[in-house]
Amino acid sequence: MNSTGQPDSGGQVPVPSAGDHETTGSSAGAVENPNPISLERSRRCLHSGKLSPPDKVVVTYLTIVAILILATYDRVRLWWLLVPAHMLVIAFIFWLARRDYIKESRLKISSVVRSWYPLILIPMTYKELGYLIPLIHTHDFDRELALIDQRILGVDPIIWLDRINHPAVTLIMQLSYLTYYVMPIVLGIVLWRAGRFADFEFFLFMVLLGFYTSYLGYIAVPAIGPRFFLGPGMAKSLSGPGVTAIRSFLDRMEGTTRDCFPSGHTELTLLVLFCAYRFHKKTFWVLLPAGSALIVSTVYLRYHYVVDVIAGAAFAAVLALASDWLYQAAGGVSGVRRNV
Repeated sequence: MNSTGQPDSGGQVPVPSAGDHETTGSSAGAVENPNPISLERSRRCLHSGKLSPPDKVVVTYLTIVAILILATYDRVRLWWLLVPAHMLVIAFIFWLARRDYIKESRLKISSVVRSWYPLILIPMTYKELGYLIPLIHTHDFDRELALIDQRILGVDPIIWLDRINHPAVTLIMQLSYLTYYVMPIVLGIVLWRAGRFADFEFFLFMVLLGFYTSYLGYIAVPAIGPRFFLGPGMAKSLSGPGVTAIRSFLDRMEGTTRDCFPSGHTELTLLVLFCAYRFHKKTFWVLLPAGSALIVSTVYLRYHYVVDVIAGAAFAAVLALASDWLYQAAGGVSGVRRNV
């Protein structure tokens, strides 16, 4: 007991639940928190000198892939370069975790790197898959996935959707598809700028789980997708003002990666919407139309089979339902209060 008659915390700073934030009165979507915490305390919880839950997701994924590379070293000729690279990144993450950011401004580069490096790492780990997947798992499952679609729906969905193939529809779908690269960043910036670091960490944890579970799915079930597997002449080409340029740009940027099952676009979109609904309703309603169109576009634009979308939605549902448990198991503290 201390001098005020309250239990002595032993000098420990209480850890806020995900969702706790400081009310500013003018912040969009802010709700009054009966137990507000300062930005200093929120930052202390996120940068405690230990691996954060997002750190643990990244380290786990890099370790799993390094083990897969070693297990197939006879086919992965660059194993001697990739495995040390993975270990070097893991060492860097541990080094970052040891740094003390409690007294640092959230705008300092070191603090920004500490919190945002996992999202910067995402495109690098994705590009690695383009090289690794054909070497680790040599069989493509496009035929099997296409047959599952036909058995579920009684028709090839790509051929059926060709009925509404129109340049205006295609352009809308293609622009919606591009929002996949923006949605996580938008929500992350909203939470970061509001100083809601506990919510930001929970959101980052969920996004990383979504990315890396889908990446492991790509390795387990490689497929190039309907746009490559569909025979010539089976459906009209997708065209429209700017569509060809956008598709060519994405092909050059992403390369031919066997990234169909599960649909990462579906899984990540649903997880971002889940976090937006939980933490910032105004952002949720802004993102919802684009996110809904994005999921439809994955099949219309022939990037994914329907079964990919179903699997992506199932993965997202499982992760969302188990989100608090998973976050706590990774060392985070998650609350049930939601922002309205």
